[in-house]
Amino acid sequence: MKEHVFIAVDSGKYATKAIMEYKGDTHIIMFRTKMQEVSDVGIDIQPNSYKVEFEGKQYLLGDMVSENLSDYNLTKEKLIHKMAIYTAIVELMKKANILFHNVLLHVAVNAPINVYKTKTLKDSFKDFIENNNKTIYLFVNDSPYIFNITDVTICFEGMGLVYANTAEHLKLSSTVVDIGGLNTTYCTFNGIQPDFNSMSVSHLGTNNLKAKLEQELVQKYNQNISANDLEQIINRGYYSHMGKTYDESRVLIKKIKEHHLEQILNYAKQHNYTFNTDKIYFTGGGSLLLHREISNSFPNACTVINPQFANVKSFLEIIKVKYS
Repeated sequence: MKEHVFIAVDSGKYATKAIMEYKGDTHIIMFRTKMQEVSDVGIDIQPNSYKVEFEGKQYLLGDMVSENLSDYNLTKEKLIHKMAIYTAIVELMKKANILFHNVLLHVAVNAPINVYKTKTLKDSFKDFIENNNKTIYLFVNDSPYIFNITDVTICFEGMGLVYANTAEHLKLSSTVVDIGGLNTTYCTFNGIQPDFNSMSVSHLGTNNLKAKLEQELVQKYNQNISANDLEQIINRGYYSHMGKTYDESRVLIKKIKEHHLEQILNYAKQHNYTFNTDKIYFTGGGSLLLHREISNSFPNACTVINPQFANVKSFLEIIKVKYS
């Protein structure tokens, strides 16, 4: 009898996170969701980057790709997400040293709340990820893989650790604010039941924050700033040019981050969020970036450990319950 393999993938606009459970062992992977079409690549592929061949075309995927090639489309029904999900599945299977034909593969993937709530959009996305019931032929770093994905479970973004820690959440009301690369998702839970009417999404992800930061820095220092520069600046917390660090930029960046969090919270309040719940959880990669600002505004809120993996851990528990 074939063993069950459970793989959950959260392919966001900033990063793709995935987790596998097989025979009691857990494997994880994370890489940037950036992709460009290439041909005859001769350079060495670095860690967290992949050369992927699919349907006669070759792509470079992951950290090695320029920030300028990040995807800012609202939809997840794009080739970049399909390639990221397939690559994450392949790499996790490699980590566990498993052959596809030897196991029963169960997969969960993320969808924006507006897609999850709309049956037509949800079904379309499900068919897209399942490759419309066609066998998937894929090369990753020149190694061939053949597999099928059927009955993919679509999970909504913004559930945080609710389904990963059901015992903790069962008797509590909670609010999850999931700050992603492109969007921020909001959801209130009564125990482990999501409040359908509370499910909301704004375009206040970290990309919006970076756009504001670029505008302010260009205006102040009169220098061109690339997308790659912005990524470094926002992580370091200061601006430097020609080897000189501008200390006053630290204050500017701090104020921009504070204002961005204020916008996130104002959007919630405009959509009937009172935050009168037992627990408030901040998840997603953006909550790491805004950790200090969140602590100041919500001293009793919880920024979960490894918040980038919060949603995907819940996805994993959902399919384990569904198929075990």
